[in-house]
This record gives sequence, structure tokens and C-alpha cells, in this order.
Amino acid sequence: MPQSLLHWLPEGTPTPASPEESRPFLGALLNAPGCGVALVDRELRPVWVNAALAALSGMEARAHLGRPLAELWPQVAPALSPLLARALSGEDVVEEPLSGVLSCATGLLHLRVGASPALNGGVLSGVVLWVRDETERVRAEQRLAEREAHMRGLADVACDGYFVHEGGTVIDANRALAHLLGHASPEEMLGRHVSEWVSPEFRQSVAAAMSRGVETPYELMVLRRDGQRLPIEVLAKHVTWEGRPARLAAVWDISSRKSAEERAARTEHFRDQLLGVMGTDLRTPLQAIQQGTGALQRLGGLEEPQRRLVGHMAQAARRMERMIHELLDFTRERLAGGLVMRPEPGVLDEVVQRVVEERRQAHPGRTLLLEKEGDLRGRWDAARLAQLTDNLLGSVLQHGPEDAPVSLRLTGAVGGVTLSVHSDGLVVPAEEHATLFEPFRRGRPASPDGLGLGLYIARQIALAHGGRLTVESRNHGGIRFIVWLPREAAAL
Repeated sequence: MPQSLLHWLPEGTPTPASPEESRPFLGALLNAPGCGVALVDRELRPVWVNAALAALSGMEARAHLGRPLAELWPQVAPALSPLLARALSGEDVVEEPLSGVLSCATGLLHLRVGASPALNGGVLSGVVLWVRDETERVRAEQRLAEREAHMRGLADVACDGYFVHEGGTVIDANRALAHLLGHASPEEMLGRHVSEWVSPEFRQSVAAAMSRGVETPYELMVLRRDGQRLPIEVLAKHVTWEGRPARLAAVWDISSRKSAEERAARTEHFRDQLLGVMGTDLRTPLQAIQQGTGALQRLGGLEEPQRRLVGHMAQAARRMERMIHELLDFTRERLAGGLVMRPEPGVLDEVVQRVVEERRQAHPGRTLLLEKEGDLRGRWDAARLAQLTDNLLGSVLQHGPEDAPVSLRLTGAVGGVTLSVHSDGLVVPAEEHATLFEPFRRGRPASPDGLGLGLYIARQIALAHGGRLTVESRNHGGIRFIVWLPREAAAL
């Protein structure tokens, strides 16, 4: 093998230029790993190949010698032959890409090829061919390109636009974002700093988010090309883009959502103001009506039709008073952040017993049962708990059948006191349980004595005491409201 190699050394080379002791180093150079080398004669037949090229070909080095390229490497010969022909004409061929199959064992390879003419005494003897395998690098670049294409595709369908920046400078953007910001094409955005589109009052916070590498969504206001302000939401992530670290930012247009939120806020504010005005301004004429009906009832001497009429007026006034109280409670809870509690020491059964007696008088044909067990003492707002009990009991009496008894049970335990209100005749579908305590509930007709706020306010009273109010369906029929209260309610 050394003889075949040294045959390619120029004849008559002066001894100082190529001393005998340099030949082992030259052989080591040509056989160095990582780069395939072949010496090819003028008929483009290999006369020597190194171990690296033999490994790429998948055959022994001696099997290459004297064979034409079309026989050795039939798939790459059409592309390789012109390169070698250029070298035979005296040209140095450097860094030419070439892809193909050298052997079945290695499969498709991506190579970088070079060729130089070899002279012997000034006469062209053949070509020196060198081959560097770049398959892994090319495959890595292809995988990276595929991931970037996949990422672009995901961004296109998952958001209203995206861009990639490096230190704030835009290096890529999609067409959707360009159109969102009023540009004709993404190319108009490349090379520009993202701060150009950020509204002045948000530039400092956006710069801080970019410097910290924030990876949670945040909102900001941007300026379109025409000067129009546009609210957007941004979510940015660290990515590798074309082999270097960058930031991918997904953008959502939230102008519709913001408009809807503003409309809802205006509607809510208007409703709360309206409820507040109704709850306060209606009390004065109501008090006049109640005083007048009370005076008529105390006068005496009224005939039966007149007494019934005055009684109906008094009952209507009481219903109106209940509605106003509900409106006031609802407004206070929404505007002031909760109901006002004034807890004092007391016994819960006394509060519940009083409510039950009042309801018995108002519903003489209904059966109301009250059971008590354990220590029922605590520190609560008695008036509010009476309102809670009355709302629960009134809801059950209103919606339950006339002949169904209603059971109330008070149980004292170590952690607090439980009040349950149960009716076998009242059935509420399980799918309605989640909305049962919502204000102005539409799923079931509201009581004529209220506005559909009774259960909502009852739950707010329980929550204000640090307790809870739930509802459950009984296995043998009916539903049960369950109120749990701690013995100590914090004053608000």
C-alpha cells in the first residue's frame, strides 16, 4: 500500500523538499480519520483509498482499486464525475455538496467533496479526491427546520400572530401578525425593534418582561401602522431559531374581549346603581303605606270587605318590604364586598324557633317540625341568621307541595352548629344544584314574596359568618339544605 501511495509523489523532487523521513507523516496524514481520501487516475479509477473512505463505501480499500466510478458508486457517479473532470482540467474543486448512497449499509449520505489535480513532473497523473461526511449536521439542520416549520404551523392555528425576536429585534414574523399591525407583509417588520409597536405607557413594562424572560401571558397596548391602538395578549418562550437562541412570542387580539368586558362592567355598574336607588328611595313611600294601613286596621268599625282590602294592602306592603331588603342586601354585597355582620352571644335554637313560629302563623295548614340536639350556643348576628332561616324555609314552603311536611334540625358539635331544612316533597334536579344559589335565578319561578334573591342572600349570610350553605338530594326523595356555622363569627 505505501508503494501505491508514494507512486503519486512527484518524481525528481529534491531531497530537502521531501526527505525520506517525511514519508510516514504523509501516510499518516492521508489516513487520518474523519476525511475520506482517494487517489484517482486519469480514467477516474481509484488507485488508492484511505480507511475513512472505505468505511463510507462499506467495502475494503483494495476492492476499490481499478474500478470505474459507475461500478463503485452508481448512485453518486453522475454527480461526482463532472467534479473530477473539472479537476482533470486543472481546476481546484472545493467544498461542493453531494448527496447519495455509497453503500446499502450507510444509506443516504450528505457529503462535502473536493478534488485537486495531481501532477507528476508537470504532467497530469490524476486527481486527489477528498470526501467529508456531513450527514449528521445536515440531518440536524433538517430536523431543526422541520421543528421550526412545525412551530410556525402551530403558531398560525393557535394564535392571531407570532414573531421571533433576538434581543428585541424582529428576525421572523408571520403574515397574520403583519396584517394585524397594519403592514403589507412580514418583511416590513424584520430588523426593527418591537418597541416601535408598543404603546409608550407599556414600553417600560414590556422591556422588563423581555429582560426577565417572562413566560406567562401578559396584556399590553400596541400601535398599528395607522396609529390605531390595539389591545393584545402576549406569551413568549425561549426557542432555538436557525441554530441560535431567540424568543418566540405568540400574540392574541383581545379587542373583542376587552369590549365585552367593558360592556359587562358598564351594565353591572348601572344595575348596581339602579338597585341601590330602588332599595333606598322606595323605602319612604313604603313606610307611608305601612303607616296608613296600620292606622286603618287600628281604627276599627270597618266592614268585612274593607277589612279584607286593608289586609291585602298590608300584606302587599310586607312583600314589598321584603323585596327592598333583598335589593339592599344584594347591593351591599356587590358594592361593599360583603354583608355587614354584628355578632353577639346567643343561642341558635331561639332564633330558629322564632322564625318557625312566624311561618306557622303565615302558613297555618303546613306541618313544620323542629328538632334540636347538642350545644347550640355561639356568637353570631342573630338578625342575619333569622333572615337566613326564613329565606330557606320560605323557599321550601313556596316550591314544595302543600301536604309535604318540612323538617328543621339543629345539631351542635365541637366545631360548630349545623342547621338542616328538609322536605320530602320538594325535588330539584341535580343539574340545577350548581345554579340554585345564583342571584335572579331563571331556572325556577321566583317567589311572589321576593325577587329570586332569597337563596343567594342566605348563602352570603352563611359565608359572612365563616360558614357554608349547601344543598343535597336525598336518596329516598326530596332535598335538604345544610347550613354549617362556626361558633365564632368575625365582625366585619
